[in-house]
Amino acid sequence: MRFFRGGQPGPSPEELQRAERSRRLVEAGGIPLEAEERIARQRESGAAFTSDLSVDELAALRQLGYRPLALVMGSSMYQIGWVQGGFSRFGVGMGWTPPEPQENLPLTRALTDARHLALGRLMREAEGLGAEGVVGVRLVIRSWEWAQGMAEFTVLGTAVRRDGQAPSGTPFTSTLSGQDMAKLAATGQRPLGVALGASAWTAMAFFGGLMGGMGSWSNQEVSGFTRALHLAQHQSRARMAAEASALGGEGVVGVELESHILEYQTGSEQVQGRIVQWVALGTVVAEGERAAAAPAPRLVVPLS
Repeated sequence: MRFFRGGQPGPSPEELQRAERSRRLVEAGGIPLEAEERIARQRESGAAFTSDLSVDELAALRQLGYRPLALVMGSSMYQIGWVQGGFSRFGVGMGWTPPEPQENLPLTRALTDARHLALGRLMREAEGLGAEGVVGVRLVIRSWEWAQGMAEFTVLGTAVRRDGQAPSGTPFTSTLSGQDMAKLAATGQRPLGVALGASAWTAMAFFGGLMGGMGSWSNQEVSGFTRALHLAQHQSRARMAAEASALGGEGVVGVELESHILEYQTGSEQVQGRIVQWVALGTVVAEGERAAAAPAPRLVVPLS
């Protein structure tokens, strides 16, 4: 029996079963049924490719023997929360965090998990296409007023495969453009995957002579915030390097850095709390086969 809302029939039992199956796939870290069906259609013979490549990128990749298969993506709508901190003059009693910056581990885990979920779904689409790799990977983060405390993490890229190359193993991922991929191949390097490092630190500062002149409104460096920023940078870079080593890479190129500063209430205008987020994303590379050098440019003088 169908239910009617505003004169429109409700979903059929088959549609409800399909929605439930799709929900379970997403909860397990996979992609929805609609995405699996789109990938299946894209693999059919004669299907037109989709991509976000520029003409220059396409030309550079074709020179390497790669052809685009499809635009692939992965998303995660994630609840982003944090542990609010405060201060304690004597370090005891109130149960708040001390003035010394501390890493906000729940927020760090949220930043890392959300990106890895989105990247994992992009990889599933690429594997479904039989891709050798994904190029031009980029991360887009969106948030809205109607969904406070939540953020959408979307990873986009173009799945590619070399002519005559059979699908094998896990596709590589790369943040590099098509032109940079060609330059990398010319140096004998190959991309292995994307390495990510994230860290969030909580810090506070006292202003206005709070507690017997601990601070003032004069021009000065806010050392607590500066220290939190450096610590977040250090941790994110160290974690990115650790991921690169785990992939067996020799180094990371094309690193993109992203930072945000969040405010939170401390209950006093003279005590200002901030959470510093720092994310590093780059492409892990290793030795590979050196590609044939591109022909040198020639001077052309028009005779007309």
